[in-house]
Amino acid sequence: MDKEASEMSFDPIEPKKYSPFYRFVAVISAIVLFLLSIEGYFYLIHPEPHVKLTLADVQTFLPNDLEEPFTSHSPDELRQVVTESEPVLKQIANRIASDSCWKADPVCQSKALFYFVRDQINYVSDPQFHDKLENPLITLKTGGADCEDMAVLVAALEKAIGNDARLVFIPGHAYAQVKIPDYKDQWLNMEATCKTCGFNQIPTDTLLNNKEFVEI
Repeated sequence: MDKEASEMSFDPIEPKKYSPFYRFVAVISAIVLFLLSIEGYFYLIHPEPHVKLTLADVQTFLPNDLEEPFTSHSPDELRQVVTESEPVLKQIANRIASDSCWKADPVCQSKALFYFVRDQINYVSDPQFHDKLENPLITLKTGGADCEDMAVLVAALEKAIGNDARLVFIPGHAYAQVKIPDYKDQWLNMEATCKTCGFNQIPTDTLLNNKEFVEI
C-alpha cells in the first residue's frame, strides 16, 4: 500500500505568476475607480447644473416700461445700478438657479447663473472700453453686451442669490469674480466672454495681467 501511494504522489503546484502588465492594469484600474468615487461624491455634494432656460424665457420677467434705467458711467456708481435693478434680478436669478439645479446647492446655482450669461448673451466688442457700465436689465433685454456689461450682469445675478461679487478690470478687458459663502473661501473667476471657459476657468494671458478690483 505504501508503495502504491508513493507511486501516485504528485509534485507540489507552484503558485501562478502574473506578468507585470497585468499588475500594472490592476493598479491603474484601482486608481481610476478611486477617482471616479471621489468625482461621484463631489457630484452628489455639488451637482452640475442643467441650464435649460433661454434668454427669451428670462425676458418675460423684464418690466414692460424698461426704457432708460440708471446706467453708470463710473465703476464707483455700480452699486446704484445693481440696487435699482435688484427686485427684477432677484426673480430672474431665482428662476435660473431653481430650474437648473435638482437641489438647493449654492455652487450648482452659482454655476447655473454663470453658464446662462456665458451661453445666452452674445459678446459685442466695444472699442471705447471703460466708457460706461450698462444696466444689467438692458443687457438682458438686448441679448448683447461687451465684456464689462457681461461682467456686471454675472456679478448682479450672483449677488441676487447671496454671493459676494466684484468686477476685475485689466487693460482693455473686464470679468467678474464671485465668492460663495462656506465654499473654498476664495474668489472664483467668471469669464463670460470666453465661451470655452468653465466655472472658475480663465485664459492664462488674462490671469497674468495687472488687476483693478471693484466690489459691488
